[in-house]
Amino acid sequence: MSKTHVNQAEAYHWESVGPYSSASKVECLPTPDGDSLILVSSPATPGGFWSEDSGDTWQPIEPPTRYPVGTYLVGNPADARRWWLATASLPGAHKSGVFRTDDKGACWERLDIELPESEFFQSVSVHREGQVLVALTASGDTFVSRDGGDSWQAEDLSGGRPIFKLTFLGDDLVFQPAQEGTLYAVRDASGEEPQPPEPLEFLETGQFMFSWDAAGSTIGVIVLGDNGGLALSRDAGHTWDAIRQNLYGGTVVVEASPTGDQILHQTSGITRLDSGDGVFRKVRQPGDLVADFCPLPEGGWLTADRVHGLYSTTDWTRFNRVGVPAAAVTALAVSEGALLAGTETGLLRSPLPVAGPDWQSPGGLFISGNHIVDMDVWEQNPSLVWRTRRVNLTCTAERSSDAGETWMQAGTWPDAIFAVHIHPLDPDRVMHGFGYLSNGAEVLGVRTTTDGGASWVEHDHSRFYLGFAADPSDVHGNGVWMASYTNGLYYSGDFGGSWEAKTTFEANAVHVTTDGTGGSRVLIGGEAIRYSDDGGTTFHTARIEHYRGPLRVVAFAQHDDILFAATASIWYPGNPPVITAGRGVLRSRDNGATWQDASGDLPFLDVRALAVDPGARYLYAGLQGGSVCRLAL
Repeated sequence: MSKTHVNQAEAYHWESVGPYSSASKVECLPTPDGDSLILVSSPATPGGFWSEDSGDTWQPIEPPTRYPVGTYLVGNPADARRWWLATASLPGAHKSGVFRTDDKGACWERLDIELPESEFFQSVSVHREGQVLVALTASGDTFVSRDGGDSWQAEDLSGGRPIFKLTFLGDDLVFQPAQEGTLYAVRDASGEEPQPPEPLEFLETGQFMFSWDAAGSTIGVIVLGDNGGLALSRDAGHTWDAIRQNLYGGTVVVEASPTGDQILHQTSGITRLDSGDGVFRKVRQPGDLVADFCPLPEGGWLTADRVHGLYSTTDWTRFNRVGVPAAAVTALAVSEGALLAGTETGLLRSPLPVAGPDWQSPGGLFISGNHIVDMDVWEQNPSLVWRTRRVNLTCTAERSSDAGETWMQAGTWPDAIFAVHIHPLDPDRVMHGFGYLSNGAEVLGVRTTTDGGASWVEHDHSRFYLGFAADPSDVHGNGVWMASYTNGLYYSGDFGGSWEAKTTFEANAVHVTTDGTGGSRVLIGGEAIRYSDDGGTTFHTARIEHYRGPLRVVAFAQHDDILFAATASIWYPGNPPVITAGRGVLRSRDNGATWQDASGDLPFLDVRALAVDPGARYLYAGLQGGSVCRLAL
């Protein structure tokens, strides 16, 4: 009798539950049956997502590099199964590269093209027949392949000008030099003998080019200055229409279409679309700003919003959000019947149990870095939540008394802000980690309030803290464990006023549990998981089964007597740099002494946050670029 080996890790089935979030680039590749395969890129997701059912379901694209880095994804207009992916470099790990897949991302082949350690590819442009490719480096150089990526040569297509942006228009190539506010065309760039670059004449005295886009055979340029507006060429720059002065400023997006190239012009007040017939008509925007769009071969459009996600529309008046689950989730909390997800673009909220991926966004989302850093829920009243938030250079502490539906500001500062912790007996007593520069010197520590945020007191500890945990043995609630990354673990018995060093082991996260006999066990997560049964005097290293090291533990969660730990991908510059790849979620059934892999079919292994819904018995994991997945407990 033959035996079938069962991988225990695969027994853990994770379900993607949203939330839908940002999309920066969408591409609709025609398939032989007349439909399309959709490729979507997101600012937070290495790789991207693809769909063959008009966005009803999405498949994550796992990047071919071990460590997640910035990527640029592009498909083959002549074969929807073939894609190319350019990856950024990661010092100490790997160089930038260009990869190719012929099976929709199941397998990737690294192509024979090398760059110096510090250089990277920022984009790949593909000719409509899918054989000629131009890869653009960050320094503006071009590498060309004329056999679909099998071989590459460094070619100077620009006459010695570093290139900022380029694209194919038919057989020609149009580019903008890095140091010039104009456009050039390379005629017959897809052939064996490209012509020397020629400047495109569309600017008059007193005018300058602000931005541009091109596709098919159409170029759209935003021209500012005297008599400026939208300049259009519908024949790859050979001739230009009179500037449309009624379309002044804003942005332009151009997409190729078999029925005529389509042009979208957007300003803060009005959006107009030329859907291929030469007439600009007013349309609606689905969100803040359309970053990209594509006409679907089967009819209608997909539009990408850099904050809110991907929408479908048939008439540009009614929109349906269709994805993608690409948020970078940095904080999770269960609060009185709701799951809250803090992301790098704002807070997203869903009633429990989560019914679908289209979550609420209380307070709105902001493209300019509305980063929810951390959240804490008061155990005695789960409707009360505190959070820390960063928007550009401003940081705030905020409070919600209705499970995250509305928020009230409780302090703002021009500094960095980190973890937040509520006093277990008094919701008006709160502390958070902070850090700023004062006269060239760092001030790092905790900021505390006793009056719900009306006033705050700074305590300079000379270190920043990434995590807090209450000491359950302190009946007054003032005992706090404080995790400070490479500085180690510290303890405060007076709610942050003073501190005591406990261990120098790396501590990104701290968790206090019980061992079943009334004793207290302190867990810290860093490059290992360690535990102490004597109040932090001594620590023991936990055993991780089938350890593949290295790792970085950044969060803990507990359900009954089962513990979970989140591992993240981290890169810290240095000599040598500190580099780890996320390993997903770990589980312990013996109070943290030993751990096993619980990642199963988790689509991304870079996990930043965990939360447990004890009512519905789910563990939720917040992923970097993969939104939220849940595991039934």
